[in-house]
Amino acid sequence: MALLKLQMQRLIFRWQQGRSGQRWLTAMLVLVLLLAALLSHALFTRHQLQQALQQLPEPAPASRTPLPSLAASAAATTIQALQQWPSEEQADAISAEILAQADALGMIFERAEFQSIPIEHATLQIQRIKLPLKGDYLQVRQFLNQVLQDYPSLALSKFKLQRSDVMQTAVEAYIEFSLYTRRQEPA
Repeated sequence: MALLKLQMQRLIFRWQQGRSGQRWLTAMLVLVLLLAALLSHALFTRHQLQQALQQLPEPAPASRTPLPSLAASAAATTIQALQQWPSEEQADAISAEILAQADALGMIFERAEFQSIPIEHATLQIQRIKLPLKGDYLQVRQFLNQVLQDYPSLALSKFKLQRSDVMQTAVEAYIEFSLYTRRQEPA
């Protein structure tokens, strides 16, 4: 407040000094008065709003039944999907079916590797299927499309293609699948 008073005194002094400064000082004085009025109006309005808010009654607690949470519904969906996955006893049969599909498409494979890996603290087990194949691009594409659609718990972990000569249509493919199965509960 003291600063505002000092500024007002300076403005009045300047205004009294000369005729050329009177217009500028008058405009400044009007501007200062307008800002002071706006500030006081804002403070008064704030005070009124605070009083009105204090007089409002306390809201009653809501007695609605809680909706199921998103996490609970996601967990239920996951459990349903996992129950549809094959059990660990079916893993070898599914691996054999995958090899049979590759053979039915005319692809050549010399060996395949299988490895079962249990997942700690889960009811899942992974069977890794390592499969080096030889065939043309269309055969490899059809094979991947077919097995990934037939087995929803099958994931493509690694995939490499190699062609030894640009003029050949045959490619060498290295495919590694991860077949997720339900682990059997101990009896």
